[in-house]
Amino acid sequence: MKTHIQVRSIGKPQADWIKEAVNMYATRCAPFGKIELIELPEGHRGSAKPDVRKAMQTEAEHLLGKLSDDAYVIALDETGKQLNSIAFSGMIESETSNGRSLIFLIGGSWGLDAAVIKRANITLSLGKMTLPHSLARIVLLEQIYRAQMIGEGRNYHK
Repeated sequence: MKTHIQVRSIGKPQADWIKEAVNMYATRCAPFGKIELIELPEGHRGSAKPDVRKAMQTEAEHLLGKLSDDAYVIALDETGKQLNSIAFSGMIESETSNGRSLIFLIGGSWGLDAAVIKRANITLSLGKMTLPHSLARIVLLEQIYRAQMIGEGRNYHK
């Protein structure tokens, strides 16, 4: 079954190598279904000394905007549940088997506002180490690709 996956993230990748890696994995995922990469503005836009709480709330509004009620929302946060690649593949298969869309949410440099965690169906962690949000995007896309290959029984995951 073709999947519909959306990755909403705060901020735009600055370095060319990040853009190339994101595009490479998005291209690899494309044959399995629709994958949308949505880059949203940072909450502090141009402020020399931002109000972190207000910035996080603004970012939450951007991340949660126009979400359908039936979408399965996955927030990425270092405090979330950790899954191995096979379990992650199973979650994707299970949640998309009925045509349900998956929406992954990646916060900005201060993380996710509590409103995002509250709306999420599940909060996942990519590991115990903190990652820059642009690198988290690459890791997530690689794991989505790996999960799709596992689901297809193809030889990528060893």
